[in-house]
Amino acid sequence: MATANSSTQSKNGTQAKNNAQSKAHDAVDKAAETAHKGVDGAAAAAENGQERVEAMAQQISAQAHQIADTAREQSEKVSTAVGSYAKENPLKTVGFAFLAGAVAASLLCKRK
Repeated sequence: MATANSSTQSKNGTQAKNNAQSKAHDAVDKAAETAHKGVDGAAAAAENGQERVEAMAQQISAQAHQIADTAREQSEKVSTAVGSYAKENPLKTVGFAFLAGAVAASLLCKRK
């Protein structure tokens, strides 16, 4: 009877060991699945953030080009207007240039 009893104990021990291993594998699988879900969620969030940053960069670039174009147009208008005024009023233009030079010279001389 001792042999039958030890055989039953051995079977019970083997079953307990197999149950424990099975539970451990299930726990590891569950943890791995949860980790994969977390990683996938983080990757999706990062991709979404990158897309938003790229869209915002394109929008800012478009606005910068628009501002540069507007500034260029305004500069050309002012340059044309000044050139036209200088052609129509050459003596006044020379007078204004002389006056501006005199003011600049007096300001620079006072600093020293």
